[in-house]
Amino acid sequence: MSSQELIKTVTKSLILGALFIFSLTAVHAVNVGQAKQQGMACELPTGYLQARNNATPEVKAMVVDINAKRKAEYTRIANENGVKPENVGLLTAKKLGPKCP
Repeated sequence: MSSQELIKTVTKSLILGALFIFSLTAVHAVNVGQAKQQGMACELPTGYLQARNNATPEVKAMVVDINAKRKAEYTRIANENGVKPENVGLLTAKKLGPKCP
């Protein structure tokens, strides 16, 4: 596979993976959105959520759950494309929006 074909394949997988990640987050969308608005959670540049110091136990549990699902999806995409899961997370983070201050 040429390098250009690999880039196209990885990009396609990342887009599909990002949609999947968004759908995982959507399960908690109201809570995630509220948690972010209230400063209880934020997106890290690694593609994972972070619970902030003022996060409630429920928000902390939600962050752990979402991050576990993201990790599984990043690993799946990485294995399909011969890249590291960390790279998938970094690329996904660019699509997830505002980061932690």
